[in-house]
Amino acid sequence: MRRCYLVLLITACTGGCDLDGPDPPTADQVRAALSLPWFRAASLADRVEESWRRRDAVIERVTFHGRRGQPIPALIGYSDLAASRPLPVILCMPGSPNRKEDLVAPLDLLASWAQDGFFVISIDRPYHGDRPGDPEEAIREKGLPTVLGEYVYDLMRALDYAATRPEADMTRVGMLGLSMGGMESLLLAAVDERVGVVVSVSGQLSWQDVFRTDSWKLIFTGLPLTRKLRAENASGDVVLDAFLAQMPELSVLDAPVIAASLSPRPLLLMTGERDPYITPAAARRTHAAAVESYHQTPERLQLWIAGGVGHAFSASMQRRALDWFRLWLAG
Repeated sequence: MRRCYLVLLITACTGGCDLDGPDPPTADQVRAALSLPWFRAASLADRVEESWRRRDAVIERVTFHGRRGQPIPALIGYSDLAASRPLPVILCMPGSPNRKEDLVAPLDLLASWAQDGFFVISIDRPYHGDRPGDPEEAIREKGLPTVLGEYVYDLMRALDYAATRPEADMTRVGMLGLSMGGMESLLLAAVDERVGVVVSVSGQLSWQDVFRTDSWKLIFTGLPLTRKLRAENASGDVVLDAFLAQMPELSVLDAPVIAASLSPRPLLLMTGERDPYITPAAARRTHAAAVESYHQTPERLQLWIAGGVGHAFSASMQRRALDWFRLWLAG
């Protein structure tokens, strides 16, 4: 998996939550932190650009409209089973700067999961893949809240599009996110109740762990504050305080806090034992924060640390993710 995070900072939000606070954020607080609009355009203006078969799956290249009529390029996959009944939906997102085609090759996920009986959809997030612009430039110009809000908004539009397809069963919707997509999966589920099952792979951005280890140097490259703190050789606690002072809304978009808000929806958290970005400690903190809210349904919350794996989606992780969706979506 290539470099998967640009920046995950929030600079405009109201009603933040303490990193150590007991209450998870409301959907409204997360929406505010993401600068999400309270409405979505009615017209999708969707069209199928191309269709082909890959083994026993139908793959389609489609477009539909996002915010301000911007076209969102997407890939969908489904099997012939869809001719007799609608299929459970899995929205899949790779990391950044990856593109939707990476789920066709090298992962071969879109077609193989479609053959397994799912309606699978993936999009290019803004400034990625077939879409114009540069994500780092967009973040500098607009601020990350606006850009990250654009990401999540387009994922909501992807579900709007899936709802128009007779092959898709919108009563059974899950999301798989890898790296940045893994954090997006938590955020989307926090603001969109259509997402009923979540698998977050190497996407548990726990700010306490990020800023108290060297992870922040890898994730937050290119920021003036990062350069300043690195030049000062600042300690982890100083770094954490500095980022929270500049961007207090980070506490709303903290993976442990968000995860606690998703109960009772099934949530699988995974990361690699050797992941330098999302360390096992970050994944464990996210899991631990959610345990109490899942105390009545503990079987719906699971953490798995993949031995010997770095920042990747290994074959064993793929099998575990697919089994989770089989259990909670197709079972």
